[in-house]
Amino acid sequence: MLTKEGSWINECQTLLQRLEIQGMSDNQLSQFRQSIDNIDAALIHMLAERFRITKAVGRYKAEVGMAPADPDREQEQIKRLRKLAEEAGLDPEFSEKFLRFVIDEVIHHHERIAEEPR
Repeated sequence: MLTKEGSWINECQTLLQRLEIQGMSDNQLSQFRQSIDNIDAALIHMLAERFRITKAVGRYKAEVGMAPADPDREQEQIKRLRKLAEEAGLDPEFSEKFLRFVIDEVIHHHERIAEEPR
């Protein structure tokens, strides 16, 4: 039979074990979050570069009189990126929604560029 002192020691040991596990969990969570933060930063930089290039495309299209949107190209891109998403284990529906959002924003930029005086 444990004395009160022995019981208290067991409770302390259990609490310490929980704290150690909690500390390890918090450390693991911090590492996961740091990885996510790094990936988010990379995504932002990649999107910025993508929009710099699509802005140049928009200026070119405006100069040569092309329409801001290219539905055939958009469908090709969606099909290609859905396949890439599947291969990468990413939900193709999500990837299509994301790409559609980006494409719509690019078209909006191209329309604004086309309206600029030359």
